[in-house]
Amino acid sequence: MLKDGEGAQIHFRGTKITVKVSKEDSDGKYTMLEMVHPPNVGPALHIHPNAPEAYYILEGEYRIRCGKELYHAQRGDFVFIPKGIEHKYQSGSNGGKVLIISPAGLEKYFKEIAETLSISPITWELEQEIACRYGQEFLENLKHWGQ
Repeated sequence: MLKDGEGAQIHFRGTKITVKVSKEDSDGKYTMLEMVHPPNVGPALHIHPNAPEAYYILEGEYRIRCGKELYHAQRGDFVFIPKGIEHKYQSGSNGGKVLIISPAGLEKYFKEIAETLSISPITWELEQEIACRYGQEFLENLKHWGQ
């Protein structure tokens, strides 16, 4: 059991990530992350070629694109992204808090990027390489985490 706020912490580009279930915890099946986002941030369009992803909105609002669909998700809403479907999301104007069930090991992408950024800026090419290592392929770099 993890109490509110418990779990490994990752500070990623202004987003507070709490790892609730790691790849190792789930025998390589999935990762569960609680993310607290500042306003108007999220990843660029991407896919997870090996596993689905799901979002359960805990606080705030999110715009979530799944394939050609665009969802305006609010507290209590759930959005499922099938494996291999392009998607992205952005927190609303007041930020938000979301529980994400992601492909196993995705927490390592966030951790490695955060550690790299604490030392120096990161190139888009290096970020793509790290993302691919952990089951994520970016299809663009537009508005990637507010950049």
